[in-house]
Amino acid sequence: MTTQVKRSMPSELNNVTEWIDDMRKWPNIMYGDIFNYLISSKAVDGAEMKNFKSLQSYNYFQSGNVDKVLHNILSDARMYLKADVRASQTVSRVNEAYVICSMDGTVEQGWCTCMAGQGLSCSHVGAVLWKVEHAVRNNMTGASCTDDNAMWNRGTKRNIEPRPLSNIVFKKPKQGENLLEDLNVNAPGVRDTPMYYSSQELRTAVEQSPLLPLFKLKGTTINKSFVSKPAAKENIPKDHGEHDSLSSCQRCSSFYSKYLAVDLARTVKLQTDTINQSKSVLWKDARKIRITASSASKVPIKETTDCTNFIREHLHPKFVGNKFTKHGQEGETAAKEYLLTNGYRVVEKGTYVSSEENWLSASPDGILNDDTLLEIKSPVPSAKWTTLNELFTGQKYDVHMNNNGILVLKVKGNRGFFMQIQLTMFCTGLRKCKLLIWLNPDEFQFIEVPYDEQYVCEHVARLRTFYFKKMMNIIVDEIEDDRLVFSKAFIKFMRL
Repeated sequence: MTTQVKRSMPSELNNVTEWIDDMRKWPNIMYGDIFNYLISSKAVDGAEMKNFKSLQSYNYFQSGNVDKVLHNILSDARMYLKADVRASQTVSRVNEAYVICSMDGTVEQGWCTCMAGQGLSCSHVGAVLWKVEHAVRNNMTGASCTDDNAMWNRGTKRNIEPRPLSNIVFKKPKQGENLLEDLNVNAPGVRDTPMYYSSQELRTAVEQSPLLPLFKLKGTTINKSFVSKPAAKENIPKDHGEHDSLSSCQRCSSFYSKYLAVDLARTVKLQTDTINQSKSVLWKDARKIRITASSASKVPIKETTDCTNFIREHLHPKFVGNKFTKHGQEGETAAKEYLLTNGYRVVEKGTYVSSEENWLSASPDGILNDDTLLEIKSPVPSAKWTTLNELFTGQKYDVHMNNNGILVLKVKGNRGFFMQIQLTMFCTGLRKCKLLIWLNPDEFQFIEVPYDEQYVCEHVARLRTFYFKKMMNIIVDEIEDDRLVFSKAFIKFMRL
């Protein structure tokens, strides 16, 4: 189904002649993509993203003010999104919000026909992003999109008209309640409301709220609740700090058994269900709550080193790729095609969760001939080197030639290849690896990497201590405070 453009729009969109209604083509926009875009622009409500429950943009979406989202594909990698969003003050007026983004979910820019739309990040643009994020998180897009899901896109905008307060039903869904399963309700589920840890924190929030005059009406119940002192001692649990033992914290223990612990059958299923790796929301969620082989080298070695930046980037990544990662992905694809056409057997898999350490996972590039880990690296030539021999003799790459003239992988290379490969072998159970350095079909190099059990034992022990003492408590807080939200696919998988 297509809808012809009838309204005025920014000059960048003048060449677009039609908009398509097809959720299967929607980009993979996730919470982190919205986080990065709105934080960098800081133009939505002037609030920080970690307090996104109060953002007007999310309220627009939750309240049913976003009409169906249409798209126009610019290329294999980029597309436009467009939707009508009802204005906040005048329910009879709508604003047209536009977004340009990449297919992997990276938001590049936004526009809107409202007065604030020239700032490129108004609340109406944010509302469109939240709608797409909700659909992606609940597995309603892509090839699995059904007719019922497609109807959801057309039905999230609800008729709103003034009515007496006595006729309005105020209802908050119970935790875990999925409103999408109710065929008569097309509204998205709501997230938990903010929790205040003290009466003073509540008072501060009210004083900064536009509802303050309501709390100052003397003689009312709401005024009495605002000015009265608490009758009981406040005992609301705050974000918990570090702890050495899982058994010492009920919250972390519950999180571990609910989201981390997997048996052998579920581990094998995860390997097949996440075979598309970065294109899978299940793959992203399964990795997000674990240390991964590819991120392990970034974990601070010294206990006194501040780990805030590492954990923040791990849970809410800002890095979305560059020319080097794109070149690496293209090189990996070309290398696999070459191997397959030359008699090698390459089996692709998704995420491997360690059977011994469920907090650790790895995503191999492939399994070679059934018993060997395949890891592919495709470096980008520079002014300093154009051949692999020049790269290896330059001493700055993770691969170098030893005194015997044999190419070996550095244990402490700058890129962390050695740790990544060793931990991937640990998670997969494989005990040998072929590292393929790929330049093109005429120039590539295989390097044998044996399993180093002592190295693995030492670093797994260090990483285990870091995870349970420094990282798990923060993950639990992020989930409980609703800053880290799992996809419907992940929740369903963990309930199997």
